Amino acid sequence: MTLETASAHSPLPLSGIGRAQAEQAAEVIATACTDRDLEIDEQIDASQLLRAWQTAIVLAEQLGARTGRPYRVVERDALIERGLGSAANLTFDRIRELVELDPRLSPLPEGWRRRSDFRLPLPGAESLADAGRRTAACITDSLDSIPAEDPRDLARLFVAHSGCLRHAAVALGALDPEIVAARSMEFVQAVLIEREPGDRWHIVGGEFPDFLPRSQDGSGSS
Repeated sequence: MTLETASAHSPLPLSGIGRAQAEQAAEVIATACTDRDLEIDEQIDASQLLRAWQTAIVLAEQLGARTGRPYRVVERDALIERGLGSAANLTFDRIRELVELDPRLSPLPEGWRRRSDFRLPLPGAESLADAGRRTAACITDSLDSIPAEDPRDLARLFVAHSGCLRHAAVALGALDPEIVAARSMEFVQAVLIEREPGDRWHIVGGEFPDFLPRSQDGSGSS
């Protein structure tokens, strides 16, 4: 699978490089949480796509070996990347060609693939903003399931994909919508977002760096 394939809905497994990245991410996450006196919750929520689930499994293994505590992975369909409907896993060029062949449709606008509000005019397609709202709702519901009387300062991990996570940060109010199109996530990169009273969210660790094109080779999810 190459950068020219539009959808992240691929059955690619985690590569050897991706596993190494996940192992490194576990160390980064554990250190960041220790520095902030946070206990990592035993539940790790993960996208149902294979490489994301495998990334979460590696994190659970590594964190378990480090802490001596068991971690479990819960698959969440709501954490999968933006869906392109009937165009899933076609190349960008092929999607453009097929849209142009449909007499009912207008040509795709320039830069459509990183426009937050753009939804392909095809059955089942989502915009990035749609995926972000879906992911944000999943994150919020998951955190709300932690008992209110739990006295610990907890960090719950969510293993998903760059587009839906960046736009979830927008939906939660932690990332400026004006800059999200210029931001990305490296493979298996951790961003810590804190929820304060009143459902105010802000980034407290890591960052969404500037977008740089890269190949999709089965490395880890974000």
